[in-house]
Amino acid sequence: MSPISRRDKEPLKKGKNDAPVSDHRTPLRLFRSTFKANKTPMTVIMGVILLSTVAYLAQKGQGVATRDDVVARVYGRDILGKDVEQKLAEMERSMGNQANLKSLLPYLQTQALQRTINLKLLEELADRHGVVVTDQEVRTSLETQLRQNENFLDKDGKLLPTNEISDILRERGILLIQLENEVRDQLLVQKLMNQASVQIPVDETWVNLENRIQNEKITYEFAALSPDTAAIADPNDATLDAFLKTSGALFQYGPRRVLQYVALDQASFKDSIQVDDNALKAAYESKKTQYTELNASHILFLAKTEAEYAAATKKAEELRAKLAAGGDFGKAAEDFSEDPSAKGSKGNLGWFKLGSMVKPFEDAELALKPGEISQPVRTQFGIHLIKLEGRREKSFDEVKEELRTQMMKDRFAAKAKDQLEKLRKRAGDKGNLSTAASNLGLKIQTSIPLLNEPGATVEGIAESAPIVSSAFKMQVQEISKVTQAGDKFVVFQVKEEKPITIPPLAEIRGKVLAEWKLEEARKKAFEKAKTALDAKDLSKLAAPTTKENATIASLGSLGQHPSIRKALLETAVDGFTPVLWTPEGQVWVAHIKTRTPAEALTFEKRTALVQSIQSSASQDLLEAERRELDTKGRQRSGFSSLWGRFGGIWTNPNSPFGNQEPVDRSE
Repeated sequence: MSPISRRDKEPLKKGKNDAPVSDHRTPLRLFRSTFKANKTPMTVIMGVILLSTVAYLAQKGQGVATRDDVVARVYGRDILGKDVEQKLAEMERSMGNQANLKSLLPYLQTQALQRTINLKLLEELADRHGVVVTDQEVRTSLETQLRQNENFLDKDGKLLPTNEISDILRERGILLIQLENEVRDQLLVQKLMNQASVQIPVDETWVNLENRIQNEKITYEFAALSPDTAAIADPNDATLDAFLKTSGALFQYGPRRVLQYVALDQASFKDSIQVDDNALKAAYESKKTQYTELNASHILFLAKTEAEYAAATKKAEELRAKLAAGGDFGKAAEDFSEDPSAKGSKGNLGWFKLGSMVKPFEDAELALKPGEISQPVRTQFGIHLIKLEGRREKSFDEVKEELRTQMMKDRFAAKAKDQLEKLRKRAGDKGNLSTAASNLGLKIQTSIPLLNEPGATVEGIAESAPIVSSAFKMQVQEISKVTQAGDKFVVFQVKEEKPITIPPLAEIRGKVLAEWKLEEARKKAFEKAKTALDAKDLSKLAAPTTKENATIASLGSLGQHPSIRKALLETAVDGFTPVLWTPEGQVWVAHIKTRTPAEALTFEKRTALVQSIQSSASQDLLEAERRELDTKGRQRSGFSSLWGRFGGIWTNPNSPFGNQEPVDRSE
């Protein structure tokens, strides 16, 4: 039995006689499968069950959402709050400690929900295509991946026991079951792609074209020019108004929302949040550990298995006895420590703040006096002997202003939240925020009509993204919860929603002017390119650049542009391409100087190329199927529709994740 299968709690399901199975379908999915095979005798039973289910769902829709509540349902598959929380945690870990992570939270929540929905859509596709991933396949693939990381191997190169692997993963904030689910998802996608790829016919023309794209080498010179809008003068309003009328669709605005809001910053409270020296000293005394630094040296005996820990502990105890008798700790660290950094440093770790070391190590060093050596200390790295070299604390004067700043922020946050909660209570859920603010002596502001798009800002609030995002999830007249936006706390009300419209020139003159200038600049750039092409002199457009022996596949987005790729393939040597536009919006002309044909394909290379074509095409096909399922599912998303509940995509408006319509963005 492999180590990965020895578990206290087995996360992989077992079937009869311990045969691995892989049926992730919910009871509802199993019911649907049974019903398909037994339509006539099941009709009456189905009616009874569906009526019972509706009553159950109606009860579940009430009350406050929890981690175990259904936040979405995708073709009969439930997504729980904890499923989305897990995906959100993965995304946050991958982003690291970004300063603006908090302001991105609404966007990340939407993405986490959509990614989880995407996984359920792939499960639905697998069901429809008869694709099954067995537990044995998951186990084999997972063990293969774990073996690639030496942290999960013992000294003989074998996988550690499952409980030890789980402990290592847990220290990194990951559960073994999460890793298994990720592997299952990977296998599911791969199987779907493999199934799709063998159904994609690749003929000789396609293979030869791809061979040219990947292997034919072209030397060419080109000139590219960006439209210069700065050189275009501002015309009169009559010209812009005429442009607006003829290009109206370009300026059609979706629904815009007007907000009324109260924003409080620290200046709003002035002297009431000031902190005197007595309060600062009391806070300093209570937080002294935050200002404590330690200097320690250590000797490490590496260990992974229990046997290794026992042997390391014995070595540490013997060495400690010698050190207690007067041995040189630094020399012993140089001679015996298995921490590579000990060589040349005598095991010294330098000065570090509390919280920098793993907890068992820190607990042991805190119990020491300078010069003392600890008993053997066990961590996930092995067994340590620790010598405390010194301890120092920042003085009150050193941290006084830093502490004052933090305490003022804390007082401000408490007072702002309290004041805004009073405002919300007085206004009610859909009351008059303006009147309530006036009664409390608070300044209320009104936003310009806002679009639900990146970059939309609320005047006076630097970090507006959370507010704008939330505003488009609320009902008109609804009043928000207290929201932090940068250095301010805000309560706002969706005052009105303006319908889809083309605003008059006076409202959007800046945008109309920018588009008009761009169009005029493009015309001028195109005419300049035509002149250069007619004269067969690229320098009349811009200083030419030469690309030598380039393949079309190596040109990135330029080579993927259909018109440019066609021109590079079809233009004869010493010929010029037509005037074209690059994906970046530059006008572009090229002169083909030499062409080295691709070598004839061997059987092996042809086979590999066909597989590559099929793999790429199967990804596109799979993504197209997923999008189609997503689109159709949202057309049947109504709570009152049974098919919408069980056969489409539904999101729970009462959950923190499901109170938004997810945006379909494949990652």
